Amino acid sequence: MMELKRNLSLAAYISSRKTYFQRKRRNLQARQVRRKRRSVWVIKGRTDQWWQNMIGEDVPDWCWKKNFRMSKDCFLELANELCPFLAPNSDSPNRRALSTEKRLAITLYYLKDTGSLWMTANAFGIHQCTASKHIHSVCETINMILGPKYLHLPRNTGEMRRKVSEFEIKFGMTQAYGCIDGTHIPLKRPPQNSQDYFCYKQYFSLNMQAMCDSKGYFTDVECKWPGSVHDAKMFANSSINHKMKTGQLPKTFLTLLPGYEAIPNYLIGDPAYPLTPFCMKEYQSCVTNEEVVFNNMLRSARNQVECAFGRLKVRWGFLTRKADLKLEMVPTVAYSCFVLHNYCEIKGNYLDDEEVRAQILRHQTEEESHPNMPDPVYSCETSEGDYVRTVLTKYIQQNLPDDY
Repeated sequence: MMELKRNLSLAAYISSRKTYFQRKRRNLQARQVRRKRRSVWVIKGRTDQWWQNMIGEDVPDWCWKKNFRMSKDCFLELANELCPFLAPNSDSPNRRALSTEKRLAITLYYLKDTGSLWMTANAFGIHQCTASKHIHSVCETINMILGPKYLHLPRNTGEMRRKVSEFEIKFGMTQAYGCIDGTHIPLKRPPQNSQDYFCYKQYFSLNMQAMCDSKGYFTDVECKWPGSVHDAKMFANSSINHKMKTGQLPKTFLTLLPGYEAIPNYLIGDPAYPLTPFCMKEYQSCVTNEEVVFNNMLRSARNQVECAFGRLKVRWGFLTRKADLKLEMVPTVAYSCFVLHNYCEIKGNYLDDEEVRAQILRHQTEEESHPNMPDPVYSCETSEGDYVRTVLTKYIQQNLPDDY
């Protein structure tokens, strides 16, 4: 009896779904019949003359760097890398289909300062929805094609050794290979679950975790957490923490002092992060001179990620304004900013130092007014992490110059 009822229920469900899809197909066919041919491809009055002047021969390099954050040669080189994936369809009936160069220029122009979609659309003679569509597709292509090339963790032991060596030469922190921190992207109030995005800085945001090396190049980025999530919780659930714990990341161990265990590679975080063998942070309260010296050296090294964030936000002002994009599009666009930042840094497209210092000062003032307090659960200190920090403290003290 029960089996008969189940069979009848299943038959009724299948029948209803079949009716639903048949009705949906009929509606779609009717819409196609009623649809009118597109009257115009371009509304009269729109012009892209500014872009035509920019792509011309007589525009100086400083103008390109101001509007697109890179020289014309670097822009064309970037467009050439993306051309196989962004070139317009040759079969399209639209003779004014956007070229690879124009699509890339629209994206860079939108990301470079605190402008809006309408401002970008007007500059290139297109509609706002067209600008939004192309910005998202170009950013997706940048992340997919250029992301693995310009933003990646050490792939083998040789690359890890090089990162560690460069970090030690510059900052004196042995076995460190990067700094890690979080930064917030302002958002308009999300229509759903807005309380999840309200951060400790008193605005709606998306919290991003980023890691950089000794040169200020970003090597790992996660853009998916609501603003209310604490940095330590974000790190605990991040892919970089999982890779370090499970040994998926190349490792190099080094015995610093006789009688002590070898020290693994580690990241440097601020006081909000946990203390683990793979993540070092400063002493909360120093009781010896050795601990004071360790804190000073660690803070100096950790400042690298603050400077990297400062250059990133000066270069791509999109990260400092409330984005006029759909919430689900923001992580993709934000990640492409990190990829493009690395590209510009590697190609030598540097920024004005005064602007960078002003951005860092604004960030420090914001942090002083709204400090990021340690989380009582996730900002814990493990005994293994304390052991590694103690060994590093003793090693630094033994190897300091006499006049330090």
